[in-house]
Amino acid sequence: MSTSRAHRDYQYETPHFLLRQVTEEDAPALLRCYSDPAAVARMNADNCMRGFLCETEEDLRAYIRIWQSEDYARPAIICKETGEPVGTLEIFGGETGVLRVDLRTDYEIPEVLRELYTLAVECFPRDFPMEAMVTKAPDGAPHRRAALRELGFSGPASFRGYPDYYRRTMRQLGIAYCGLACCLCSENQNCPGCQNGEKPCFPECENFPCVRERGLNGCWECPDFPCGKGMHQNNLRARAFLKFAQAHGVKKLLECLERNRCAGIVYHRPGGLTGDYDLPTEEAIFHRLETGE
Repeated sequence: MSTSRAHRDYQYETPHFLLRQVTEEDAPALLRCYSDPAAVARMNADNCMRGFLCETEEDLRAYIRIWQSEDYARPAIICKETGEPVGTLEIFGGETGVLRVDLRTDYEIPEVLRELYTLAVECFPRDFPMEAMVTKAPDGAPHRRAALRELGFSGPASFRGYPDYYRRTMRQLGIAYCGLACCLCSENQNCPGCQNGEKPCFPECENFPCVRERGLNGCWECPDFPCGKGMHQNNLRARAFLKFAQAHGVKKLLECLERNRCAGIVYHRPGGLTGDYDLPTEEAIFHRLETGE
């Protein structure tokens, strides 16, 4: 989708927030964000005619009307617990996509920022194609800088002559040859993924050279699968994902993983390489992929 109408139709969800295009009806609640000098100081007003500090609802409504007319997404961040908009995001794609995060001060905490930045990294490059994403995190926003570093952003550095930007390359990692989900792997900040790389992510990998030698897209295309080679020996998750891809196709596998991710099913828990797909049987993993349960 590339039109402004299509961009306004996008909706997103995280465990604690709903995101949908901002409207003028959001102005009364959002004024708590845009009338707060501390919150505005963290906003990215680079290349804008003026800052975003608003004294009245009508000031903010004027901004919202501009945001609604442009060819980018400007979703309001709706807190599920209160039902109130507590800020907005802005994103547009291109060679370098720019993310703006405007957030009420009482929500400027590590867990909220991590949740919103994770959504941006995992979902926005799909809907707004970009080679890289940049976002501004000024010196007075330490929680933002810490969350961005956790997610593999580098910085701070200048962008188009403006300071304090963090940058991350966006790669479409897809499914590894062995069946693991490169796209969801917590180690993917420094790994290009099997489909893009010239060598396996670890030297002992047996699946990478085998797939390359046979000219396949992955083990799911191999008539000898399951052969017990590499990840297939002892990783139920990899085998189940491969069997799912054989039965339904890789596109369907990615769609199910994305649906489940948005519903809160975790591929890797923080600090480890296991998550909600590490179940006792292949059948149970298959069921979770198919149903999200």
